[in-house]
Amino acid sequence: MKKNVIWKILIYFIVYSIAGFLIETVYAIFTKGTFESRQSFLYGPFCIVYGIGAIALIFTLNKYKNNTTKLFLYGMIVGCIVEYFSSYIGELLMNIKWWDYSNDFLNIHGRTCLYYALWWGGLSIPLIKYINPFVDSCIQKIYNNISPRFFKTVVSTIALFMVIDGLISYYALDVFLARVSREYDIEIAGVEEKIENNNITPKLFSNEKMMMTYPNMIVVDGDGELVLLENVLSDIKNYYYKFGKK
Repeated sequence: MKKNVIWKILIYFIVYSIAGFLIETVYAIFTKGTFESRQSFLYGPFCIVYGIGAIALIFTLNKYKNNTTKLFLYGMIVGCIVEYFSSYIGELLMNIKWWDYSNDFLNIHGRTCLYYALWWGGLSIPLIKYINPFVDSCIQKIYNNISPRFFKTVVSTIALFMVIDGLISYYALDVFLARVSREYDIEIAGVEEKIENNNITPKLFSNEKMMMTYPNMIVVDGDGELVLLENVLSDIKNYYYKFGKK
């Protein structure tokens, strides 16, 4: 298992995407006082920017695991690159901004900024020094104690689920944004008009479902202005629980 890089990448992607989902959920509770979805996809507990980020950090920084300063500095750089291009590709493919740091100090096109670069640097130290060696140890123990074929089947099944989940989510977002544009009479850049001639998509991918799953979606309108969709669909609840709400 130690020599099989492809399988380790898949496992890292799964493990750290789930870990990212948990981190983001806790972060939202403490910063916003809200228990809300931080999923990348409709059905699985995955925050894939963390999965991508962890893989990038592990394979570029592991050789510096005994140098805390380099881990921090290079972690900042690698994390910023991952965050920037994750945001850019998301906008390019889905016409959505998942986050916007335009008002934060030393930001780059609103896609990354100094504050979160420091977070990436700080996370790199425990990740490389302690967390990933522990994850590697757990992976190896599991692999040694069950059938390798069964182990790889489980990993493959989860990876396949993530691919299917991602494709469904992409389609659902496309349908949802077209519906929002039509129903709320706003022009969304890059979104083509679609008429839902069926009873399936409005139920499976209802406005309520989409806003509950993606509570912080930002789109660009026809004037090039950023629009937070929770302000447009203000009549729809987009969180599971708000702490301190009376």
